[in-house]
Amino acid sequence: MNRHVTRNLAYRHGETPLRGILIAPESCDAPLPGVLLIHEFTGLGEYMFAHARALAQAGYAVLCCDMYGAGVRPETRKEALAIARIQRADRALMRERAAAGLAALEGLGTVDSGRLFAAGFSFGGCAALELARSGAPLTAVASFYGYLNTTLPLSPGAARARMLILHGARDKVVPPREIPPFMEEMERAKADYRLVVYSEAGHAFSNPEAPDNPTEGSAYHPETARKAWREMLVFFAEAGGAPL
Repeated sequence: MNRHVTRNLAYRHGETPLRGILIAPESCDAPLPGVLLIHEFTGLGEYMFAHARALAQAGYAVLCCDMYGAGVRPETRKEALAIARIQRADRALMRERAAAGLAALEGLGTVDSGRLFAAGFSFGGCAALELARSGAPLTAVASFYGYLNTTLPLSPGAARARMLILHGARDKVVPPREIPPFMEEMERAKADYRLVVYSEAGHAFSNPEAPDNPTEGSAYHPETARKAWREMLVFFAEAGGAPL
């Protein structure tokens, strides 16, 4: 088993101080592929660090980025929703904030700048897709039940990254009717994308801390979580990430 180290990483987006969590293998002989891991609307928390540790075990240096600001840690879901809506309504801001995390990750001497990846969940999945739409220097991104709509559609040839979209058929937060417009956007832009829909799952299927909410079609689904995680690792490996 690979040992890993964890430390705070301070960086900035303009005048906004940010504080992410870096989790990476303890030692390596060569620069590692890096993953920008983007949190759900509830912000940084243990559910994200567990994902980061699993990625470090697989051979990645992982930055759990901070989309809200140093010290901004919502205490309730209501508070988190209010903060998340700011960037959901301003996709340019969302892209810039995520790009600041990517720059911080790329600037680490232990990270291979030619093998940068992003992965996110719900709000974070949306941010990962927005980062890909922006033409950021990413190899591949994975969105777990991320918001698919955008105010800044992908331009033909703009995306450098391959995109993996992992979605639950029972999701009412990001309902299946939003998939065809997303696919049309990707097809118009001639993007390299892969879409996987899990019939047995809804929103938040990878988050063991998510409360069951039938109204939103939201619940943790361990079997789907395992399938989707494996799908991501294979997708990243195919794109030049850590070998399986």
